[in-house]
Amino acid sequence: MEQYATRAFAEALESIPMALAENSGQPPIQTLAAVKSRQIMEKNSRLGIDCMNTGTNGGMEHLCHCLNFSVMLSWHF
Repeated sequence: MEQYATRAFAEALESIPMALAENSGQPPIQTLAAVKSRQIMEKNSRLGIDCMNTGTNGGMEHLCHCLNFSVMLSWHF
């Protein structure tokens, strides 16, 4: 039973980068697959979605820019 809860939690967490990719105009499934692949190859779990298309994928500053971008998009709709 605990395994189901863990799997559901992991799937819920996966929806965040999918939404960030989609909101920034990137194909969400391909973008998430590329980031996961890069995380494994570089052994860096802190890589994320490049929402601003700047060529960077990591760091807290990058995350803040992505979240600000998503909030700005939500205000326009």
